[in-house]
Amino acid sequence: MKTIWTVLITLLVLLVLGVAVVYSGSFNIAADDPHWGVTTQVVETMRERSISRQAKAVPTSIRLDDSKLIANGASEYAEMCTACHLAPGMKDTELRKGLYPMPPLLTKHGAHRLAAEQFWIIKHGLKMSGMPAWGLTHDDERIWSMVAFLQKLPGMTSAQYQELVESGAGGHSHDHSDEGEVEKRSDEHEHAEAAPMQKEAAKGAQSDGHAHDHGAHDHGTPTSSLSLPPEVKDAAAVVDRFQKLLAQGKTGEAAALLDPNVLIFEGGGAERSRQEYASHHLKSDAEFLKTANVVVGKRSGAVVGDLAWIATESELKTLGAKPLNLLSTETMALRKTAQGWRITHIHWSSKSKK
Repeated sequence: MKTIWTVLITLLVLLVLGVAVVYSGSFNIAADDPHWGVTTQVVETMRERSISRQAKAVPTSIRLDDSKLIANGASEYAEMCTACHLAPGMKDTELRKGLYPMPPLLTKHGAHRLAAEQFWIIKHGLKMSGMPAWGLTHDDERIWSMVAFLQKLPGMTSAQYQELVESGAGGHSHDHSDEGEVEKRSDEHEHAEAAPMQKEAAKGAQSDGHAHDHGAHDHGTPTSSLSLPPEVKDAAAVVDRFQKLLAQGKTGEAAALLDPNVLIFEGGGAERSRQEYASHHLKSDAEFLKTANVVVGKRSGAVVGDLAWIATESELKTLGAKPLNLLSTETMALRKTAQGWRITHIHWSSKSKK
């Protein structure tokens, strides 16, 4: 009887101490303060045992050596995973450095888990790790494509990775319905919302906003002169040049107009450097603009010291298997450097024209 009371009192004391620690705020929840060794061991053991058990229910009949599935997975990986898990030839990102626990480096350890475990982790995510549950927004086929790609990722060169990404059909476009933007699978790797929405410098337009098909040459009123004060026109000209170079497929020259730490918002996602944008959407944006006809309707902007902003409203049309008729908005922030104006931030958005 005495032993039972001793155990009960000990448990009660531990419970009281635990509640005191929780409510006192003395436990440091900061991500830059690592767990105690025993805490790390307990959490990691719990995580691994849980993954192993849950993954047993995952069907494994899908062929992971299918070349199309692997290529599609490469595009999905480039779209969603590189900021945390990196890609071949990619340096550490600010986001990855700040996460705790740090995400695994899949370029080295992409195939160290069973395929069923990888599928379960990607679909359901992991608590207290920063790993999202992609199954809430992606179907099983897209998740399996990423699993298939992970089997090939370790040891892959940067050139091999880029070639595979460009050959895939992953990523996303947007169905601009009346109820809002609904993300869907794109069989043609269209990147409607992610693409820059102005091709005026390449297509040309009249300042009254009426559309004209000018073919491959430029004439008419330059976009940079539409409704802008004189002090803003140099910055606007850089925006126009960026769009024109993309439309001409000169992606290297276009990227040179971006600040190395440019922040790009598109389609609900973010790319946080010139290098990241170049490895993800730069080429697909250039391809998109080759078939796009954009008419600028309104433009505004201002300069404050070495900073400038340019906002543009346009109508965009494309032809092909999936024609689009969109109203688009674009905001670019620029900073004046020794080399001239450079783009530090871009926000692209669009919706279906009713």
